[in-house]
Amino acid sequence: MLDLPELKSTLKKYGITPKKFLGQNFLVDRDVVEDIITVCGFKNLDWVMEIGAGLGALTRRLAREVKHVIAIEKDRGVCLALNDILKGFGNVRTVCDDFLELDLGSVLVEGPSKVKAIGNLPYYITTPIIERLIENRNNFETVFVMVQKEVAERICAGPGGKDYGSLSVYAQFYSRPRILLEINRHSFYPQPEVDSSFLELDLLPRPSVKVNDESRFFAVVKAGFGQRRKTLLNSLLSSEAIDLDKPALSALLMRLGIDPGIRAERLSLPQFAAISDAIWP
Repeated sequence: MLDLPELKSTLKKYGITPKKFLGQNFLVDRDVVEDIITVCGFKNLDWVMEIGAGLGALTRRLAREVKHVIAIEKDRGVCLALNDILKGFGNVRTVCDDFLELDLGSVLVEGPSKVKAIGNLPYYITTPIIERLIENRNNFETVFVMVQKEVAERICAGPGGKDYGSLSVYAQFYSRPRILLEINRHSFYPQPEVDSSFLELDLLPRPSVKVNDESRFFAVVKAGFGQRRKTLLNSLLSSEAIDLDKPALSALLMRLGIDPGIRAERLSLPQFAAISDAIWP
C-alpha cells in the first residue's frame, strides 16, 4: 500500500486533490490495513466488493487474500489512477460508479450468490450506504465498514442510552453489528476531524425479531424516535400512520406492560415489535 510520502507523490502524479465534499480520506497506515485483513478473516475463495477503493490501499492487499475483488470508486479521476495502479492484478475489477446508483445485479452477475462487502465510507453518506447494503442483503453475506466512531457507537448501542436510536434498531433488526477495531484519525490523509471504527454487520438470514409487517414496525420506530424529548405516548400520537386516540393508545401500551410516559430510547426491539403488532394485529 501507499505510505504518506508515496500517497502524496501519487496524488501529484495524477493531479488529484482530495475532495472534502466527497469525504476523501486515504488510508496510509500499513498496520491498520493488516489489522483489517486479520479481523475480517477472509478466505481464498471469497468474492469481495470494496466500496470507495480510493487509490487501492486496501484493494491490493485484498487481492492477495481472496479470489476476486470488485473495486467501486465514484471519483473518475481517482478511478483512472486506480486502474493504472492495479495493473497486474488479474483478480481485481474496477467499477467507476456511485455505489448508491450501481446496478448490483449486473455487477455481481458472474459472482457467487452472496459476496462480502468492505468499505471506508464517507461520513456524509454513511447511513445511505449501510441502508442500501442491508436492503440488498440477498447479495451480501457480511459487511465490513469503516465509519465515524460516533456512528459505530450508535449502530451498536442498546436501549437506555443517548446513542440508541432508529439507526440502532434498523441495523440490529437485520444484522448483528459489532465493532472490530478503533482507528485513529492519524491513519488517514487528509486527516479527518474524528476517529473511526471498523465495524462488522453480520447479516441475518431473517430479522432478529418477528413482526407482522416490517414497514409498520419501522413506522412505530420512526415515530418513537422522531421527537426524542417527548414521551413514547406523545411521540406515537404524532405519527400519521397510527390511527388511535390518546386514551386508546395509552391503554394499549399499558396492556403490553410498557409505561406510556417513558421515552422511545428505553424500548428494546421486541417491545417495538409488540407495539407494532398490537396496533396492526
